[in-house]
Amino acid sequence: MKKLHLASYLLSIFLLFSCGTDPVELPQGAYEEGVLVINEGAFGANDGEIFHFDEDSGELEENIFEKANGRPFAGLIQNMHVFDGYSYLVANTGKVEIVRSSDFMSVGAIEGELLNSRTLVATDGKLFISDWGAYDEAWNNPDSFIAVVNDLQGGSVANKIAISSRPEGMTLLGNRILVASQQEQLISVLNPETETVEKTVPVSGTPFYFFNYANQTYLYANDAENVYVHRLDPVSFEVEETTTFGVENSIYNGNFALTDSGELFVISNQANEDVVVRLSLSTGAVLEEHFYSGNNFYGLGYDAATQNLFIGEHAGWQGNGSVLRVDAAGELIDQMPVGRGPSGFYFP
Repeated sequence: MKKLHLASYLLSIFLLFSCGTDPVELPQGAYEEGVLVINEGAFGANDGEIFHFDEDSGELEENIFEKANGRPFAGLIQNMHVFDGYSYLVANTGKVEIVRSSDFMSVGAIEGELLNSRTLVATDGKLFISDWGAYDEAWNNPDSFIAVVNDLQGGSVANKIAISSRPEGMTLLGNRILVASQQEQLISVLNPETETVEKTVPVSGTPFYFFNYANQTYLYANDAENVYVHRLDPVSFEVEETTTFGVENSIYNGNFALTDSGELFVISNQANEDVVVRLSLSTGAVLEEHFYSGNNFYGLGYDAATQNLFIGEHAGWQGNGSVLRVDAAGELIDQMPVGRGPSGFYFP
């Protein structure tokens, strides 16, 4: 028996070193392919959850966080971000849960201090989380902050950086963190090393979300009449150029759709229906005012692999919502039941 163990050991060593120069493909986890549907959850019920959809088989798996961890998420999911093998579920009910992207098993959470968390970025081994802070008697948020956690797997809040009211989207640009501050309509530029705000940049419209296209950084903003897309200078962080689209009553709910060719899909709440509008970032034109229409639209996602648009529909908050899949021609492929308030999509 000892000789057999030794032979097996030597064989394993031989295989290890003889294949040392060959690429090794590790198997992907169950949730590192397909589409992840972010269901925000209903206010008061705090029943936000993540669903997984396999486009090849058509199989929809419900409540993957609860299945993996034996407990409900118990929060209103505002955003989900993926970084270095972890997925960060950010709830506007003051919690952040960190799971392995492969199987959604929880590895940690943020302990206390958060009140109305919105989104986060990870850099230099730290998490920076935007938080609106508490509401005052006039429903304003004068004490907004960026929470700093010194561990990518969670833990306690080590610092709270005072920031302009209602910080929403965040991004890394060079060695700085940019924060979209809604109330005063500006960008706050934060130094992650010193944990201080170095400057602010005013913008047109209410800023929501940063995104990258063609190696440039943009900021999405809107008001009642227009959608604004601001292209940012990577050194000064000032607005280099603003493209204005005449889209009334556009909504931004943590997610919108950008194609590889620079087309944007946004939702417009109109008098009798909700409309998906198709815009061109390169030409600055509204390509289609009515790409697709319906009711109770709440979130968008674009799958570059299939060129299908995913539309989240909240059913008037009278129960669970649904997701519509629409092809490149604006034709409905199918509609599937999901959780409460489907607001966003992630395509691994």
